[in-house]
Amino acid sequence: MSNDAARIGEITKELNGILEARLAELGAAMKGAESATRQILSAELEISRHKQLVESLTGEAGELKREMTAMRARADEVRSAHGGLLAEREKLRADVIRLEVEAREGTGETDRLRARARTLEAEVDGAKKENDGLKGRIKTLEDNVAKLQKLREELKAQMAVLSAGAKE
Repeated sequence: MSNDAARIGEITKELNGILEARLAELGAAMKGAESATRQILSAELEISRHKQLVESLTGEAGELKREMTAMRARADEVRSAHGGLLAEREKLRADVIRLEVEAREGTGETDRLRARARTLEAEVDGAKKENDGLKGRIKTLEDNVAKLQKLREELKAQMAVLSAGAKE
């Protein structure tokens, strides 16, 4: 019987050793699973942040497109007005020449007409300055559009990378 007890003791030791090894393996597997779970959660949070960023940037891009459309319409109006002002300027220059001819023939009327011509030329110059300012704004808007298009392409590339990473 003492042989049986010794044999049972050996078997118990062996089973305890196997149990401890299995528990150690299970603990290591649980730590690995926890680490993988943390990584998955972190990736899901990152994906969520990127989705929010994409939505936000898409909204901003839409707003910028609307602003750009409005600015282009305004620029077209300014160009049209500028063309009209150029025609008006040419007309005024012709008037000035005609008035100078009349000025040689008369004095009082000529002085009044010259003052009017100077006023009109000042208005034309003011319109030119405004037109130049608007041309600068148009250039700035076109630069902003180019930046947005580049940003959109970068975001698409990031989304493609995230999509490929999520599939893996």
